[in-house]
Amino acid sequence: MDCSRYNSVRMNHFDFANLLFSGPCNACCPTCIGKQIDPRLNTNNLDEYPPRNLERFKQMMEKYAIRQLVFTGTNTDPQLYRDEERLLDDLRQRLPPETRYSLHTNGRLAVQKMAIFNQYDQVTLSFPSFNPDTYRRMMGVPGLPDLPVIMSKSRVPVKVSCLVSVANAPAIDDFLLHCQEIGVRRVVLRKLYGERRTWENMVNRFPLEFRYTGLYRKNPVYDYQGMEVTLWDFDRTDSTSINLFSTGLISTSYLLARPA
Repeated sequence: MDCSRYNSVRMNHFDFANLLFSGPCNACCPTCIGKQIDPRLNTNNLDEYPPRNLERFKQMMEKYAIRQLVFTGTNTDPQLYRDEERLLDDLRQRLPPETRYSLHTNGRLAVQKMAIFNQYDQVTLSFPSFNPDTYRRMMGVPGLPDLPVIMSKSRVPVKVSCLVSVANAPAIDDFLLHCQEIGVRRVVLRKLYGERRTWENMVNRFPLEFRYTGLYRKNPVYDYQGMEVTLWDFDRTDSTSINLFSTGLISTSYLLARPA
């Protein structure tokens, strides 16, 4: 594959690094962000060890003093990676000790793999609804992850990331209340990629107890009975990262468009 037409890494400050996995998934989200990416970059690497070009990726993390590494996926869940624990152990031994490791997961394997789950420094768990029908509509598969059990067994901070669409927007207030009741301390409500409507036009009502506390990367943050809630708009966020795709391509752009 000729990668010359894609963005190359430039000298800059980077907030974090993404280690991207690709392959068959245990969900089938209609809005999967992997569909926005050139399919030539979605090579199945779930059985590959180590991921392609990992050594160069680690060198760049050290060169730019990047101290946060995220295990995530373009079109799959990183907990489906066969050598997840082995790779995490290897990176902890070879990157600076202050490096923090994050898992971005749909949580469908979290209880089964809780021992590995708890080896990360923090976890972001994508979870759109406690309603089984709404969950199936948004995730494309039946069966909710048991979020209360995950929260009770987790020994690391868990942030819940909720994609907001017409399917779950009417019940966002109930969703937030339920999260707060089971001990979630941070929630991010995310717009669909490319969504142009304002939050006021998307969500009928937020809880009356919402209290504005400031901005995080240009996105408003609120306190809701001790739980932090961020309204996240991908298009306005100013985060920067380096990204290792499953093909071995390293880029500063996460959404590499399909070829014309």
